[in-house]
Amino acid sequence: MNGFADRLMIRYQDPVKVDELLVPLEDAGMTRVRTLLAAVYEPGVLEVRSTGAPLVTARHFQVPITVPLTVRGSWEKVLPAAERARTDFEIPSTTPAHWIDLALDMFVPTQVAPTSGALEAIGSEAVARLTEDDFLAKFGRTGLDELLRLTGAADFGELQANSARLYELRYAEPAPFDPAAPARRFRLRVSVLFFADFDLAAALRRLVSSRHALDQVSARPDAYDGGELLAASAWLAVFPAPPQTPDPASVTEEQVSDVLAAEGFVAAFEDLSTQ
Repeated sequence: MNGFADRLMIRYQDPVKVDELLVPLEDAGMTRVRTLLAAVYEPGVLEVRSTGAPLVTARHFQVPITVPLTVRGSWEKVLPAAERARTDFEIPSTTPAHWIDLALDMFVPTQVAPTSGALEAIGSEAVARLTEDDFLAKFGRTGLDELLRLTGAADFGELQANSARLYELRYAEPAPFDPAAPARRFRLRVSVLFFADFDLAAALRRLVSSRHALDQVSARPDAYDGGELLAASAWLAVFPAPPQTPDPASVTEEQVSDVLAAEGFVAAFEDLSTQ
């Protein structure tokens, strides 16, 4: 057992090493955890103010992602009587096409602040009572263009003829952030893949295809009470740490991290020379 993946599995048998993977010693601001959380939860009416250390509740190595094959077919007969039939069925996949090297389930305590208050009032005004100049003074050209688009009217005169009304939703100011309030616990799954070298093209292909496969087979709601859900899991790619005196022509940790971050993935680097 001297392969990179084998040595990482041995390393991550230790819960302390898993904690260090999620929260590196130099990451006092919990940047990695916050980035992983943002890969799954997109706040709509909440703003993340601070994040605590995650509580890992489950850890599994070499988890398969099995995507069933969906088959669709149709049959049609014209004579002596018209008949048509359509059917869909799924064939279980026999060989997993994707493997997650390390699957982690966790809770992340997070302090959040609302970005909008409750609906306070609804106001309306008839367009027929306004001249076009009055409308532009209140709402601007962009507001008029948007209303024309929404109503399908050709111009302001047609808006008036159709007795259109403008509706305004007024929201109360959000409650001030209370740092002493109990933290919310966000459930988070992190899927970790191991890469023995810096082949970025191969790494991205595996990450993208694995994420797509897991999203296909993992049932999840489209939203939560604070915003939208982007994916079934956050994804973390682990590479070997480059040598202390790397080849100037080789890629750097920062370059690898930037490329993966642009596609919604997080990179980590492990030095196994002392293991």
